[in-house]
This record gives sequence, C-alpha cells and structure tokens, in this order.
Amino acid sequence: MSKVDYRNIEKVPDRCGGRAVVAGTRVRVSVIVSCHRQGMTLEDILKQYPHLRLSDIYDALAYASDHPLEIDADLAADDELSVQREWPGGATR
Repeated sequence: MSKVDYRNIEKVPDRCGGRAVVAGTRVRVSVIVSCHRQGMTLEDILKQYPHLRLSDIYDALAYASDHPLEIDADLAADDELSVQREWPGGATR
C-alpha cells in the first residue's frame, strides 16, 4: 500500500493553533471541508480563495478524509467559538 502524500498540507504550532492548513497559507483544511459540505464546488472554493491551487483543495479534502476525527473536532471547536461570540457567558440577548 502506498503512503498518501499531503505535500500541500502542514501543521505549524504557531499558525492557526497548530491546525492543518494549506502550506504557506492560513487557510485551514476544516474551512475547505466546511465550504465543500455546504455545497460549494471546487471551482467555487478556488474563486473564494484565489491564491489556492486545485491541488491544494484536493490535498485538503484527502487529508480530511484520512483524518475525519481531527477535522470534525476542528469544525466543532469553530461552532463553539461562534456560539460564545454570539452569547458571551451563555447569556441571551
């Protein structure tokens, strides 16, 4: 069995909290996955992030496929942060 190479994906401790990102950027793999899950095509994602290449998106989706628990945890953490910003301290408006 051959090893999958994620040459366009990196995890750097001081960049985006050490989360998986497209190499040389601050675009997290979880963001690309979220866009894709919301129905964006690969071309739509490229329009949203014009500095990315198609190979970056393919690598991000492949990485996410091979690391689903990590990516789901990143997405859940993002959701929790959104809720905390909307209702700080659990208070409703």
